[in-house]
Parts: sequence; C-alpha cells; structure tokens
Amino acid sequence: MRLLRQTWLLARNDLRQEARRLELVLTAGFFTLVVVVMFALAFFALDGSVQRKAIPGMVWLCIAFVGALTLTRVFDRERESNTLAALLAAPVERLAIYLSKLLVTLVVLLSCSALLVPGLGLLFPSSQVFSANPLALVALIVLGCLGYAAVGTLFAAGLATSSGKNVLLSVILYPLTTPVLLFALVATQRLLEGHPELWGTLSQIAALDVVLIGVGAWLFETVLIGAAHSSPAHSSPASNGSARAAAVSARARSKPVN
Repeated sequence: MRLLRQTWLLARNDLRQEARRLELVLTAGFFTLVVVVMFALAFFALDGSVQRKAIPGMVWLCIAFVGALTLTRVFDRERESNTLAALLAAPVERLAIYLSKLLVTLVVLLSCSALLVPGLGLLFPSSQVFSANPLALVALIVLGCLGYAAVGTLFAAGLATSSGKNVLLSVILYPLTTPVLLFALVATQRLLEGHPELWGTLSQIAALDVVLIGVGAWLFETVLIGAAHSSPAHSSPASNGSARAAAVSARARSKPVN
C-alpha cells in the first residue's frame, strides 16, 4: 500500500508539472500529427489490401518514435535541477520512482495513440476495421505501450545524466523493444484480419509485459544509483564561487588580531 501511495504521489507531481507546461504532450502530439500526415501522403494512393498490410507498421513505428522522444525527456527535470541524488536520498522506494516514470511515459504514449488511431481511421479506410472490436484495440494499444515504456524507462534512468543520452538511448532502446513491438505488430495485423487467435496473442503480450516490468523493477535501483554516481558535481560555478568566498572570509575572521 505504501508503494502504491508513493508511486501515485510521484506520478501525480510529474503529471501536474506536465499539465502546466505541456512540454512532452505537445511535442509528442505534434510529432504524431506530422507522422500521420506523412503516412497519408505516402500511402494514400495504395489500394485497400496493401494499406491493410501497411497500417500495423504505421501504428507501431509512430509509437516507437514518439516513445523514444518522450523517454529522452522523462528525467529532464531531475537532470536540469540536479535533484537525482536528492530523490535517491529521500525516504522513497526505488520501485516507486520506476513505476511513476513508467506511468508518466505510458500516459504520454496513450495520449498520442488517441490521436494516431483515429487519424489513421480517417485517412485510410482499411483501418476502420479497428472500430469493429474496440475492446481488443484498447487492450492492444495499452499492452504494447506498457511493454515499450517498461524497457524504455529503465534505460532512460541509466542515461539521465549523460550528455549524449538522445543518441545512446535510441541505440539501446530499439533493439531491446523489438520483441514487444513484433508481438504488437502481429496482434494488430490479426485485429485487422479478424483472426480468431487475436486474444491469444494479446495474452502473450501481457505475459511479456509482466516479465519486462519485473526485470525493469529488479535492475532499476542499480541503474539509477549508477547514473547518480556518474553525474557531474551538483553545485553550479556560482555556488562554488560563493562557497570559496565564504571559506576565505571564515579563515580571515579566525586569524588573531595583532
């Protein structure tokens, strides 16, 4: 119960700050709209059967790109204000930090999916099959985004203080999220075809998500502590100069008066 409460408090704080600034949501949402328009310009002239084969790739390629864009910035507040070490020193469970960041990433991905899927439905008539089974569609999007966020949050924490985190995260993220993306791709294709084994594929994605979240929760503390220890000095040049001036003043006052 304590873990859930801490997770909710941390996630609510991040979501409240995001609601004020809308940095992640606006960036990811605009990127989603641009990708949908590019897909429309590239594939609109194709016939329905070809479009139906291309739509699963469109969906998960866009989610993968939006996820990478989101994960490069999910630890930005801690990195910019140098509060990562303070967060580790606080009486908060490490698992709560992982789950809260995972939840924030999942919310952003689902928000972009809410733009992506209806946009594809309007531009590509073949994707209107999604509306025939909305429950399976929602389960597919949530499970796919959850698995992607479970892997991405772990490595985003490891690169939270790295200067080249954008490139490094992309290099690490895409190979490691390939299994969940492939499962989601197959499930989307089966959803469009009305395949009878769709729910079996969704159960496999759910089992994979459980494994990924478990591994991420197990390794998160080690990865996060390593990132905090490898971070640069937490004080700014101005604060270092003030500290030196205070030390000189203290030494001057401590000298005996002749």
